[in-house]
Amino acid sequence: MTWVVTWTGTVDRDWIDELDHVNFLQYQRVADLASLDIWKNARGKQAGSLEFVMTETHVRYVRELRLGMPVEVNSALLAFDNKRFQLFHHIKSDGELMCSVETLNLCFDPEIRKVATFTEAIVQYFESWGSPPPDATYTLSIARKQS
Repeated sequence: MTWVVTWTGTVDRDWIDELDHVNFLQYQRVADLASLDIWKNARGKQAGSLEFVMTETHVRYVRELRLGMPVEVNSALLAFDNKRFQLFHHIKSDGELMCSVETLNLCFDPEIRKVATFTEAIVQYFESWGSPPPDATYTLSIARKQS
């Protein structure tokens, strides 16, 4: 599978902090918007109240975004099981990597406030992504950690 464009936009004035650069939380917000787009496509209209929650994240800042710069998020699905999925986002400007954000996410049913398993439609959507791109190197692991 190749990288998929999941969000585009432009660095806006409200992204800029008192040091005149993009606040670090804005990079994560943009990645979260890309994750939300993927989840909406995976969930479709048939999954009832299922949502996702981020359980872990790893962010690597490479270059600074500046006011007015174009932003494109390219995403890859790294792995999934019956209730978790792992995403990797490249935040780019004019084709240059600015930041990478990797997330582990968990399917959640807000009506009962518990972890939920994916519907068959969600599994099929994630399967349609195929293998992650070879350049999608990652730090986190979807495997459950022993406490």
